[in-house]
Amino acid sequence: MRLFITTVLSLLSSVSYADSPGVDVHFQNNVRLYSEGEYEISDRQILVYRDDMNAMEFEDVLNLAPNEFISLKDISYFDNTKTHWAFFQITNPTEEPHLYILKGGRNAKETYFIESEDGLEVKKTGYFFAANERDILDNYHTQVSINLAPETTKKVYVKIESPDNLPLNISFKLTPESQWTAEVRRKNLFEGVFSGVLIAIFIVSMFFYVTRTSNVFLYISLYALCHLLYFGQIHGFFEVYLLPNTSNVLPPIWQVPLLSIAFYYFFAREFVESKVYHPKWDVGLKWLSYSGIGLFVLINIYLLFTNDYWMVGNILYGFILLSGIVSVAFLFVVNQDGNPISKYFIYGTTFLVFIAILSAINELLYFTNSAPIIVQTGILIETVIFSLGLAHKIKRDVEDHYITQRSLIIQLQQTEKLHENINQELEEQVAERTQLIKEQNIELEEAKQVAEKATQAKSDFLSVMSHEIRTPLNAIISLSHIMEMDNKDNEMVEYIDALKFSAESLHSLINDILDFNKIEAGKLRLEQVEFSLIDLLKNISETFKYKAHSKGIKLLIEVGEHTPDRLMGDPTRLTQIFNNLLSNAIKFTHEGHVLLKVFLKGIKDNTANIHFEVVDTGIGIPKDKLETIFMEFEQADMSTTREYGGTGLGLSITKKLLHMMGSKIQVKSTEDQGSNFSFNIPFEINKTFTLVSYTDPENNKNLEQAKFLVVDDNDMNRLVLRRLMNNWNVDFVEASNGNDAIRLCNEIKFDLVLMDIEMKPINGFETLTLIKSESKLNAATPFIAMSAYQPDDFDVKINETEFAAIVNKPFDPEDLFERIIKNLNQ
Repeated sequence: MRLFITTVLSLLSSVSYADSPGVDVHFQNNVRLYSEGEYEISDRQILVYRDDMNAMEFEDVLNLAPNEFISLKDISYFDNTKTHWAFFQITNPTEEPHLYILKGGRNAKETYFIESEDGLEVKKTGYFFAANERDILDNYHTQVSINLAPETTKKVYVKIESPDNLPLNISFKLTPESQWTAEVRRKNLFEGVFSGVLIAIFIVSMFFYVTRTSNVFLYISLYALCHLLYFGQIHGFFEVYLLPNTSNVLPPIWQVPLLSIAFYYFFAREFVESKVYHPKWDVGLKWLSYSGIGLFVLINIYLLFTNDYWMVGNILYGFILLSGIVSVAFLFVVNQDGNPISKYFIYGTTFLVFIAILSAINELLYFTNSAPIIVQTGILIETVIFSLGLAHKIKRDVEDHYITQRSLIIQLQQTEKLHENINQELEEQVAERTQLIKEQNIELEEAKQVAEKATQAKSDFLSVMSHEIRTPLNAIISLSHIMEMDNKDNEMVEYIDALKFSAESLHSLINDILDFNKIEAGKLRLEQVEFSLIDLLKNISETFKYKAHSKGIKLLIEVGEHTPDRLMGDPTRLTQIFNNLLSNAIKFTHEGHVLLKVFLKGIKDNTANIHFEVVDTGIGIPKDKLETIFMEFEQADMSTTREYGGTGLGLSITKKLLHMMGSKIQVKSTEDQGSNFSFNIPFEINKTFTLVSYTDPENNKNLEQAKFLVVDDNDMNRLVLRRLMNNWNVDFVEASNGNDAIRLCNEIKFDLVLMDIEMKPINGFETLTLIKSESKLNAATPFIAMSAYQPDDFDVKINETEFAAIVNKPFDPEDLFERIIKNLNQ
């Protein structure tokens, strides 16, 4: 009867080809759908063409003659290195539309070309396409949707490729969309339960591992995690939700069952305590675990170079089969223990082991590369029973702990009396040692006082020596400025620049040594005065232009637009930071340029955040030395010290100064390409700040015969000031000590007084106090202090005295002129 019905339907189908809309009568492979239901497209209805050159496109296939196709039922072997084209036709002869899901074979790539009267549809499926390229965002199953309008025929051409080297599987099945949706929902529900249970087991086990530090909890949590990863990969979680633009997402996860086996045996050894009860089996299981991990690594390296999933799949399922057989034998051994904990292991793992063996045999024979739902069911049963066994184990451990604790309490009570006798002896020993410690503390206090005196003596020595060195050095620097102003000979420019650079370098070195001493002693304080950023940058450029020119490199300064000019901060320390960074940059750069970049990062309220960068094209710094270069007396290596010199203090001081300014220096460097040092510093600004400009005209340095008094006990300093006063059209009088200054102030009314602080027999502070108290003529005259010391070196603060301002020696004539103008106009 069945044969009769089949024959009749075939005859009806053959007769109706010519009557079906859109049917190609040359191909007798039409599938007619008379009712909505599942249809397995038979091999005789599928025609196949093999593209031996792997180069044909869809248009080429359309031009093939019918006799160039072969019926699928006549093909017994597929060459998976070749591209195959399958062709069949689907007809909906009814008056109702049908929506189907067309499921393909287990192939890595299938491209569907669906041709109808309405045009051509191209749909992709397979895990070697990115998820967002596929027609249906699902896992590795090949499936596309196909909508059949009433009384229409669609020709389906399928391009089948095997980039994973797995055997080709050409088969097609039509499933109604509603039925497929119901199947997906049931599958998703099961996957939700499966994943939820494993996640709960993973979290709880990790909690117990952290709190109890027992490896058995670590291994079961990793075992659950491996299953989560593997089945998440199988059901498309990673490729659909995490990496939808990537094909063949995370290939190593396909081999995660090897890690599952490894952690399974690690767990089994801990859970049944095989090291104690079955030492020989324990060694074997341990090596089997390590073999799984090693095989996982080797397989993924092999895949990286070959993409041969066929060989990898056989190795994987062969190892699963071997492990399953070993597990069966181990279950028989464990069953002989009579240990209640071992029973949990046997009940939990028996079902899954036999299912895994059968699945591995099936894959080795037919290779479907799919994990049946019964395997997941076995994993659920196993992990839940393992968890119950662990709970029983914890309960047993707690009971054992309670018994042990009670025994310890009894022992403690027995030893308490013994401790009482010992305590008396200990108290006597403590009293003796306390007295000894007191004596040692007295000795330490005396040693501390000696060390403090030595430190103070060192500070005093450095302070005196710095003043003695700075006095002639100030004269050299000041004279170099005057020589530069008076020089008319172009040949002398280079010598004057060399003199200025050498003197400034020596001055910077002395400042580094003294500042390092202050920082170590915690005595360094920052100023908070208003200064011009553009003037500071110009002075820095003037200081280093000779050194840069002598090395044949460019010194560039780049200031960003909208950067405020007038800032509140410590210009002396900021200049010192730039001196250290630019000196290093020029020193280690042989060609190219050194760039100082300054720009505004942002303004909030009355604070401007200024970004500074020093970039060079020099020799660079090795990566392993990027941290050590900021240590005291450290350079990249000893060869650097021998070739380039230097104390190794500059970057250390720079880092500490920036820390005091609320900043942190960053460094990036590549050997033989250069270095980049950068930092941000917050500065206070006035609400009506001006922006940096290099186009401001020079001020007219004409003070129009203002009456000045210059007080300094150093002849060279007075010589320098004398020359400047003449250049600026000042009517000035000189005094070589404080007493002369007092006398002159009682006789002459001055517009401004420049006074050195370090004078004898009376210093500048004392002289100013006497003038203010005795002189009626100059009681309101502004006094500007001049000193080689920094403001925080004095016992009193400058702003708490009657000095209007202080100028540090060696001074910049531009800075001095600016201070004079500011105080004359008040």
